[in-house]
Amino acid sequence: MSTPEQTPARDRRADAVAARKEEYEQLRRLSTWRLLSATKAPAVLSILQSVFPAGNRRLPRSELVARVETHVGLLHDEEQDPERGRTGRSAAEYVDAWVREGYLTRRDDPQRVETTFEPSPATIDAVQFIASLQEHRPTTTQSRLQLVIQQFDRLAQETETDRDARLADLQRRRAQIEHEIAELAQGELMLPSPESSVDRLRDILQIAAELSGDFLQYREDLRGVDLHLREQILSPEGSRGEILEQLLAGDDLLGQSTVGRTFTAFFRMLNDPAQTRQAQEVVDRLLERDFASALTRDERERLANVFSDLYEPAQEVLDVKTELYRSLARFVRSQDFRQHRVLLDLLQEAQGIALAQKDEVPPRDPFPLEMHVARARIASVAQHQLKDPTDPGAPVEAEVHDATTLSVEVLADLVRSNDIDLVGLSSAVNTVRGRAGQASIADVLREQPATQGLASVIGLMFLATQHAQGREGSTEIVTWRELDGNDYAARIPAFYFLDDVPAD
Repeated sequence: MSTPEQTPARDRRADAVAARKEEYEQLRRLSTWRLLSATKAPAVLSILQSVFPAGNRRLPRSELVARVETHVGLLHDEEQDPERGRTGRSAAEYVDAWVREGYLTRRDDPQRVETTFEPSPATIDAVQFIASLQEHRPTTTQSRLQLVIQQFDRLAQETETDRDARLADLQRRRAQIEHEIAELAQGELMLPSPESSVDRLRDILQIAAELSGDFLQYREDLRGVDLHLREQILSPEGSRGEILEQLLAGDDLLGQSTVGRTFTAFFRMLNDPAQTRQAQEVVDRLLERDFASALTRDERERLANVFSDLYEPAQEVLDVKTELYRSLARFVRSQDFRQHRVLLDLLQEAQGIALAQKDEVPPRDPFPLEMHVARARIASVAQHQLKDPTDPGAPVEAEVHDATTLSVEVLADLVRSNDIDLVGLSSAVNTVRGRAGQASIADVLREQPATQGLASVIGLMFLATQHAQGREGSTEIVTWRELDGNDYAARIPAFYFLDDVPAD
């Protein structure tokens, strides 16, 4: 017989199990679970991995269908479809089905004519899970435990508020370093075993691979934040007024969100030239170690390109964040949200009337309204000459000038002799950089027109040489409109403002 004290405990455990079951039921509806439990999951995952190899994250529809068509036989059922005269569905039908199931994400890329597709975060998670089953590598390794302990130790050191304790810890670390220096000076060189070094290196590569998969989730989370902000703006209650005031004041609410702050900190660190250069030098030294020969060719390539492979998807996330911010700002400043709110109120009113009448009006009763079908003249579409959106029309003769290199001294002389408004340009740089976390010269000119024409471009280049970080070997195209109304473009070295430019 159970005691009264045991009965509530048993009930709590039963409630916890029931709650966990309900959570799993919710997770079972997610795309990752559905993909792993699908009947054709092995074929679908194999094809998606082949269609989207490493480094190829986005494909136009025609190319995607063509690649799937190569392997579509793996997806066909054994039974013949008498209506189609062939087995199974077409590659295009499979692609559309995978979009509906959430295995693929459809994107409208302004730089492409066709709609593009990429693996969804659910597919990335499923592929990584299957890869972990294939490798059979335990996660409870000594190297991973060391990584955890090191991060705990570093966090404890950096957050220690007791000055004496912090000083004692620094002295202990100094004594340890001096002891290692003394042993090394005496010729004692202690190295970890090659097996242990390879395990640690593979664990680090696994963490880097997981970072690459998180970028897709970053983009989805940013779109979720953008949708939530729009819903709050249209909501008749809540903090609508406060959100409107912040957006009208130029606040970057996307960047201030949890996902926005996390990504901005990551992107700033990834774009720190000094830190990236130092890390790449460390990677190059590791590739020269003897134990690195135990890595596979794929692992060596991943190690050599570990930072360059992260930059491209990170830049895509930043572009999505910037475009969402601009779209949200236009939505508020153009007063479009007022029209959306009126339409939403009308829809809710109509829905309320319909719900009030649902019990009084049987669904099979004839509707006392006669619909008159409008007549339309039917003609062949061949009589119309369609416009090709990709045809730019007759090319305009453009004057192309030879490229020249301007030194910092020449830029300074141009600034002094042309009375360039550096104060206004500094304010423009700080405004654009404050919204996106960083800004190039092209970013500034897109949002803040060159009021002085070419002089504004020269002024921005001068500020960049003083306060921005240059990316060696990279260039960008900047455009501006001169005072005579003509548009000009130039290719300049790529500079990125990572911090505010001083007002003076």
